[in-house]
Amino acid sequence: MDNSNIERIRQLIAKHVLGGLDESEQQELDQWRSCARANEELFKRMSDPDYLEKRYRDFEQAINGSKKKEQEAVQGIHPVWRWVALVAAAAAILLLLLVPHFTQPKIKHFFAPQKGVASLVLPDGSKVWLKASSSISYPVKFKGDTREVSFSGEGYFEVTPSDKVFVVGVDGFKIKVTGTKFDIKSYRDEKQALTALIDGEISIIYSDSTGNVKEDKMVGGDLSVFDKKLRSNTIVKTNTSIYSAWIGGVYCFESETVENILREVCRYYGYNLIISDTTVKDKILSGRLKMEDDATSIIEAFQEFLYGHIKLESDTIIIQ
Repeated sequence: MDNSNIERIRQLIAKHVLGGLDESEQQELDQWRSCARANEELFKRMSDPDYLEKRYRDFEQAINGSKKKEQEAVQGIHPVWRWVALVAAAAAILLLLLVPHFTQPKIKHFFAPQKGVASLVLPDGSKVWLKASSSISYPVKFKGDTREVSFSGEGYFEVTPSDKVFVVGVDGFKIKVTGTKFDIKSYRDEKQALTALIDGEISIIYSDSTGNVKEDKMVGGDLSVFDKKLRSNTIVKTNTSIYSAWIGGVYCFESETVENILREVCRYYGYNLIISDTTVKDKILSGRLKMEDDATSIIEAFQEFLYGHIKLESDTIIIQ
């Protein structure tokens, strides 16, 4: 990240701490936070009043230790100007704390737009397909003994074989591979994360509810269902082809509720979902939908068995 971007993030976090962000700035900061776990961890640390106060006290102690006489002079300054000096010092500290974070190896962030499938090739030649509203962060060049990326959303990975282990960091766990094909679905607003292994071998690494680190190995045809709240993982056999069909623009679902199906559709098109008739949302369906440029044909398909209960108004699907 270049100096101008460092300065921009510093300003946004500082304004957040002081409560001065407008709506567009809040969205910009939220987007930066969501693109990498390290960003979110840094934000939380920089927003923690106790942490900032401690850092300021350390700064103040260092200044006092070397400039005791100057401190005595400052004591006579009007309280308003002392407050201004404190804020300025806090901002300087914030910048000093942020710079080391951004001087790490350059990281690229890629966001998949709505209404489509995006793809890219990583520095090691591995290929990734991203479903709408998904994101991935990865270094410009893989260094060391691992190839590590951060991911959120749904993506299909074809990892190039290598002696260097490939690691995908998602919300709550990691996937370790050497060369394989798999689909990962892990959205921040969902309670479960699904990993379907099409070919090869991978491991799901996580800490359980007691803090013990677990490593569950998977082989082709396995599906991992990770419960983010309970910190538990279950592996079952499945038809993995339904989990990668979306690459060709087809959404396949098997024994899924109407609510979950429509949430997936809304995420793809950037729509909102309103369900006022709760008797409908738990109906179980299996089938496939062709993801077109708009959701009109999908709504028409649902009309066949939800006649009079579903409609599309502007950017909102309504179940009533």
